[in-house]
Amino acid sequence: MTDPSPTPLPVTLLTGFLGSGKTTVLNGLLRHPGLSRTAVIINEFGEIGLDHELVVSTTETLVLLQSGCMCCALRGDLLDTLVELAERREAGELDFDRVMIETTGLADPAPILHTLLTSMDLSERFVTDGVVATVDAATGPDTLRRHEEARRQVALADLVLLTKTDLPEADEPAARREIAALNPAAPVEVALHGRIDPRRLTGLGHFDPTMKSAEARGWLRQEAVPVPKLADLDALRHLDAIRSVSWVIDEPISANAFDLWMEMLMAQRGADLLRFKGLIHLQGVPHPFVVHGVQHIFHPPVLLTDWQGEDRRSKLVLILRDFTDPELRDLFSALNSVAVSEHVLPVGYLSAEVTP
Repeated sequence: MTDPSPTPLPVTLLTGFLGSGKTTVLNGLLRHPGLSRTAVIINEFGEIGLDHELVVSTTETLVLLQSGCMCCALRGDLLDTLVELAERREAGELDFDRVMIETTGLADPAPILHTLLTSMDLSERFVTDGVVATVDAATGPDTLRRHEEARRQVALADLVLLTKTDLPEADEPAARREIAALNPAAPVEVALHGRIDPRRLTGLGHFDPTMKSAEARGWLRQEAVPVPKLADLDALRHLDAIRSVSWVIDEPISANAFDLWMEMLMAQRGADLLRFKGLIHLQGVPHPFVVHGVQHIFHPPVLLTDWQGEDRRSKLVLILRDFTDPELRDLFSALNSVAVSEHVLPVGYLSAEVTP
């Protein structure tokens, strides 16, 4: 009898545009005992400026801190770095329970998420636990308006840390408005002087099959997401090419129709669907499914144990790039008009979950 596969280790991405306070946040995290048994992959030791009194031991590529956190310098390919960490852990050389990856200020989190989800060497060892993005309250609003990289970081975030709110030039309301325009479902927390409890950075991805319906609804944060009617799409127009749109569907959905709709969307505009989250009521299924994806990558659907309250409607939140208003209207109407032949469609994303 073979041993069961080990539980994949959760991975958190810490991202943020140049000057957003990401390094200050990371400095505080590295000193916090709450980050013990965490392997942190950083770009350069020199940029972090570790205090010598915090260092327990060091090698060319690894620094062990008194907090119990291990810092690993990123050398070359991220995949190789993660595989090396995993192999050393499996060999008993290193002892850690989770991983945090610091990205560069100009990094797009999507390729990293793609690597974690599609690499055979990584997918059984690691699971994405969430993306955290830093935005500074002083220059952040202008940065988000001017830089595509910063917008993508916020659009893909599960949590946004608002930094530098204590500066005289800070405009916290403006920063929150820009963040909400890109990703209204992401909670925003103030990291005063870069300080944040590491526990707030865990469990963000919610890829837990035991997730309860109430937690899923909190994850989707329905109360913070405006629900547009088809006639109101003109009101959604932003100066930014990235927009967030939410959609409520009153009637239960055919699993095959949903799969076909997603296949059509992926084939035509998959690269421009930056992210989607949803709570889906399928025909003939009493409990809701949670769905989640980044561009072409779909996380396995999670069937919840119950509904919270009387609301049984399906809810989708899509973060899109370069969609015109007519395209959005077509997108909204397409799902209801998909012609489905139940007996000829191949088993797909959600239909596989309900096929005997």
